[in-house]
Parts: sequence; structure tokens; C-alpha cells
Amino acid sequence: MRRRSVPLRAWVTPEEKAEVLALAKQAHLTTSELVRRLVTGRQLPSSQRHEDVLNLLKVNADLARLGNLLRMAMTDEELQPPEGMDLEALFDKIRDTQSLLKGKIEDL
Repeated sequence: MRRRSVPLRAWVTPEEKAEVLALAKQAHLTTSELVRRLVTGRQLPSSQRHEDVLNLLKVNADLARLGNLLRMAMTDEELQPPEGMDLEALFDKIRDTQSLLKGKIEDL
């Protein structure tokens, strides 16, 4: 990545500065990156996309915790799965769901 070393100055009102800062925060960008993208006509990231990725990552983490708890339960001699429950199939389903979530995150 190129090191940026040339400043660009612009005079704005306090209200305009507040608007730029708010937009940068909403887009999850630094003020400099926001201005660079706006001036060069590049697209700003969607704030909804950022929220969607975070939500999918939370679901993925929940699935990982569920899998870990199930694995712990399987090794605990006092805990036995209900009659007819196939834990390996459940693990496979959790892994498949995690793979699907990771694919959705990459698509975003």
C-alpha cells in the first residue's frame, strides 16, 4: 500500500464538518478514506452490509459454542444423549450451517 504523505485541505462550516464526521462513522471509515472515496467517485460501503456481516459472525460464533458444548457433553460420562439422537449427524449439520454462513459472509 502506498504511504499517503500529501495533505488536502478544505474549508467547511462546523455543520458540514459534523456531517462529514457522521457519514464517516456510519460508513465505518476514517474521515480521510471517506473524502478520498467521495472525491475519486469510488463507492462507499453499505452500513447495512457491515451490520449483516456482524450478525452472521455472531450466529457462526453461537454455532461454534454449541458444537463445543455438545462435544463436552459427549465426553461427560454422566451425560447421555436422548435415545435415538445421532450426535455425529448434529455435528455435521452444525458444520454445514457454519460453511453456509461463511459463504454468505464472503458474498457480502
